[in-house]
Amino acid sequence: MKRQLAAVLAADICDYSRLMGEDSEAMLRALRRLRAEVFGPNIASHHGRIVKSMGDGWIVLFSSAVDAVSSAMRVQDRLAEGGHPDEPEIRMRVGVHLGDVVEEEDDVFGDGVNVAARLEQAAAPGSVAVSEAVYGSLDGTLRPSFDDGGTWELKNIERPVHVWVRGEIPKATTASRTNSDGLKIAVAPVATADDRHEVQELAHAITGDVTTYLDATMWMSAVVSQSEGDAKYLLQSFLRSSGDRLRLDVQLIGAGDKVWLKTKFDGTLTDIFDWQDTVSEELSGQVLRTIFDAEQSRLDAIADSELTAADHALQSAMALELCDPQSLERTLAHTASALEIEPDRADAISMGLIAFQSCASVGYSDLCYRYRKHAIEWLKAAEKQSVQYPSLQIPVAFAARLEGSVSALEYRRVIETVLRMSSLDYVTLTFCGWGFLFLGLPEPAMDCLRRALKLGQHTPWRLIILGGLGQAHLQLGQFRKAIEVCNEGLALSTRYSALYRQAAAAYAQLGEMEKAQAAIAEVLKQMPEDTISAVRTRSGYQENPATRLYFDGLRMAGLPE
Repeated sequence: MKRQLAAVLAADICDYSRLMGEDSEAMLRALRRLRAEVFGPNIASHHGRIVKSMGDGWIVLFSSAVDAVSSAMRVQDRLAEGGHPDEPEIRMRVGVHLGDVVEEEDDVFGDGVNVAARLEQAAAPGSVAVSEAVYGSLDGTLRPSFDDGGTWELKNIERPVHVWVRGEIPKATTASRTNSDGLKIAVAPVATADDRHEVQELAHAITGDVTTYLDATMWMSAVVSQSEGDAKYLLQSFLRSSGDRLRLDVQLIGAGDKVWLKTKFDGTLTDIFDWQDTVSEELSGQVLRTIFDAEQSRLDAIADSELTAADHALQSAMALELCDPQSLERTLAHTASALEIEPDRADAISMGLIAFQSCASVGYSDLCYRYRKHAIEWLKAAEKQSVQYPSLQIPVAFAARLEGSVSALEYRRVIETVLRMSSLDYVTLTFCGWGFLFLGLPEPAMDCLRRALKLGQHTPWRLIILGGLGQAHLQLGQFRKAIEVCNEGLALSTRYSALYRQAAAAYAQLGEMEKAQAAIAEVLKQMPEDTISAVRTRSGYQENPATRLYFDGLRMAGLPE
């Protein structure tokens, strides 16, 4: 008998008996797909362990409430996107509780299991219900996803339970994508001939991890699927084993069965978790770089006049790599071309506004002047579509904040609302993090940006995320750490002036004035007319003790008032 404190996820399939009665063969196919492509990979990716399977339901244990909730949200979001057209639609209820668990032989008992199971039974189809104990363990990126469900009387549970609920979200707002014809990759479940439990779980976990990393890329979506379907690329992997030795053979296949990437990773069962993390990150990075180069080569070979709206939108997203004037200008130009062809294209609108507002925030006034009329039109279009597409709400609110028509409190509410609908998209997380920083709220900003970095570490957005993390450390008074992060960003690009400003402020706060003044000299070399007043105004920084650390540091470093 084993006793432990664990986060318990209880899940079951709604209307299971009816669906089996209507078409048992189709339902069994749907179940196999659910286990192989949705439930299994997501659970394993978040280090969960299935301890009980009832055919139409599962009990899963996690060591972390954050992992349990993140896994539950991903499963529900994936199901909301729909399944195979020849199979019945599967909907699930999920409950999560943090409590004592006792494992004995092939069964599991305890308060944690009982409350999680009752929460699942009381939840609505498509929703995730969590106890107060779980909600209190979540960070600032996940809490906004949940509404206060009040106190529930649960069957056979002695005391009432305070419950928080993530209700069923309309399909249009669950996906992080804002276009239907974007680039897609299918990730086949990692296959293995080894029937050992730990190897099977490792295969599921790598499948889930890689899909998560690839799907977090703004210019591409990823799904777990055995076949390509409508995806342009298919990632296939086979996990081989001999005793404790492991080898993952991988190939990336494109149109016409062209092999774009063939690679392998060796490891051992003795360091299985570290190996899982390393392989998932390195493989995702190789796949992204390969597809990025392949798509860029394809687009470069097409005359601008022959590019489609989807091509321009893809170029727009891939161009924003270094947050310098050149990459921002390419993004803005391709956005304008995409919207000239397809005026209501939401992914292009979002990318264009993000690029324009980045220009404004950093201080690239020439680009702002040239694209101001475009940005006004994009903003009008975004306002019309912002309810349907959460990613558009942040640039709309940011513009209103700078105009003074939205208060700091209202701006914060918008950020938290957007996090509620799209807390697993690294682009949304990045700009929510920066929004919190403009409000002088470094703790929730840090939550957003750390999660964004984990999801977006292999993407062109790494530089912008690092800029946010540097500012967050600075506002928290962690000056040495801020400098470390700024230097990491400057190793990627020396043309992102925000990093020099942050480093200057941090050095000044530490009393290292020579280094602070050198950083300010780099700022003024890139932006000769930059001032403290301009920095504050163009980003709408709130006046409070956290932001004061930044501006006092700039003042001491010698940036003109």
